[in-house]
Amino acid sequence: MIEEERQKNKAKYFILMHFVLLFLSLNAVCSKQAAQYDWFTFKWFLFYGLVIFCLGTYAIAWQIILKGLPLTVAFSNKAVAIFWGMFWGYVLFDEQITLKQIISAVIILTGIIIISTEKEPEKAKINDASEVEQNE
Repeated sequence: MIEEERQKNKAKYFILMHFVLLFLSLNAVCSKQAAQYDWFTFKWFLFYGLVIFCLGTYAIAWQIILKGLPLTVAFSNKAVAIFWGMFWGYVLFDEQITLKQIISAVIILTGIIIISTEKEPEKAKINDASEVEQNE
């Protein structure tokens, strides 16, 4: 029962992490938009303000995610931002996606899946009695 609850919580954090990474990918969109405007214009401030907002929100959310997921899983999943970058580039900026990019993305996705599905090592069990004997 406890293990089932733990898996549910892990799944919630995993889904949250991917929403946060999607949100983080909007940072690049805002940055690219800001670069189209002259410095210190209203739209330049607007889009760079959104960049700072995205990064700040991400920093806070990332700390929450790390409470519920192992660092190795969370960090390896950050690479999913490559997919979002390709998606936003295609949808919003009419950028072409090449076969080389697709192959590279599949290799990265494979690594993410391998690391994310790897079982966590069991924590070493300490025999209290033997520890006490060694200290005497």
